[in-house]
Amino acid sequence: MLPMMRVGNSWVWEAEVPSAHEGINPLRVLFEDASGKFASDEIRVALGQRSEEKSEERDQDNALEAWPEHGLLGTQLGPNKNGKMW
Repeated sequence: MLPMMRVGNSWVWEAEVPSAHEGINPLRVLFEDASGKFASDEIRVALGQRSEEKSEERDQDNALEAWPEHGLLGTQLGPNKNGKMW
């Protein structure tokens, strides 16, 4: 476990993370608030050469699948993510 330091007076935190190997590496963050409640989150960090993937011509065909544990419902309301026509 590595301690994190707040960057100035912002909402950004950082930590020195040792180098990982090429490929997919998990990064898990644990939080504790002032009242002692805990939360955690985990992402996968890709390091090294990226494979060349073909992008589809239409944006909606390149959309992410639903990922509800991270707030992504797999839906989009309109031309932009807020459902506005502009």
